[in-house]
Amino acid sequence: MNRIQHAARIGAAGLALMLFTSCGGAPELDAGTAAGLQARVASAKQLTAQQDFPAALAELQQLSQDVAAAGEKGLMSAERKARAEAAISKIRAELEAAQRAAEPQPAPSAEPTADNDQEDDAQKEAEKQQEDAKKEAEKGKGKGQGNG
Repeated sequence: MNRIQHAARIGAAGLALMLFTSCGGAPELDAGTAAGLQARVASAKQLTAQQDFPAALAELQQLSQDVAAAGEKGLMSAERKARAEAAISKIRAELEAAQRAAEPQPAPSAEPTADNDQEDDAQKEAEKQQEDAKKEAEKGKGKGQGNG
């Protein structure tokens, strides 16, 4: 398993853990709010499993906003809100790390190779021959014109 898959699975497992510890229908969380948060967690978990990290991070951001709103409206206890926010922060960091690992690395700069050197030499030789031919042509013009 490569690092990206490992990170994605960690993120998915973290989201699943948050689903069961932060969004269960406990009395410290409104049932309707819990259902909405669970749907967001499930969506983010699926996106993470698919390694669609930008979309998973966007879903996680919306989840964070939903948790904040639920706390402000009194639909979620302060303790549960704090646990959810901590889990979201941890998962966000894992997803961002997985996203960085998944990004293509810049290609190494092209090192001169023997083929490149041969092409450069051939180009220089062709240019030199062209200059020599031009000089010879100019010499020929001067001889054919005579001074009178």
